[in-house]
Amino acid sequence: MGNAVDGSEGIRERTGPIESEASMDGGRMPEKHSRARLDLHFRVRPVLVRWIVSALCLFLTVLIVPHVYYTGDYPVLSWLLISAVFALLTTFVKPLVQLVLLPLIFVSYGLVIVLINTLIIWFLSIIFPARFHVDYALWALVAGLVSGLLIGLLENLFGLSPPIVQGGPEALKKEMAKAKSGRVEAELLDAAGRGKRKLKHHRQHHRDDDASGPERPEEEQS
Repeated sequence: MGNAVDGSEGIRERTGPIESEASMDGGRMPEKHSRARLDLHFRVRPVLVRWIVSALCLFLTVLIVPHVYYTGDYPVLSWLLISAVFALLTTFVKPLVQLVLLPLIFVSYGLVIVLINTLIIWFLSIIFPARFHVDYALWALVAGLVSGLLIGLLENLFGLSPPIVQGGPEALKKEMAKAKSGRVEAELLDAAGRGKRKLKHHRQHHRDDDASGPERPEEEQS
């Protein structure tokens, strides 16, 4: 009996750490899983929001601008499909074209962006000739202007255009949390004080040079 009891205790001692590790792993797994789901949520969320913004923008553009309209037997399906393509073009193609034509954008005061939006609207009518129509080039230009204004408004409204800060929104939050009232003024006063000290030291150095200047010829004559 004694040997059996000792054997069972030995088995418990050997299996105890394994059970504790398993319980610890079991406690960690849901946390990792929840983090993975959270990361996936934040990766998918901007894509869905951008698609919704594109759908609203295209719908309002068609509603506002005449001679730009949907056709076909299933207008809702056409709207969803064309909005998805419109989101892809404005998300991936438009930034590349803007990067290539960046000097022209500054020279034309942003009119090139309106032309890019116009080409995207016109390109949609070429891709979907049976579902989307633009009658005249002039109304395509108006649609490009309206869609650009709506995209900028809706992206700012839904938070798709955050400030450009290294590290993303979390870094921006940390910087805003660190900021205190009067911090900027204190930094400016500190910089001004350092500048005054450097200027004073520079002037003193010039005075010393001027004072030691006339003595050198006398030393050479002697």
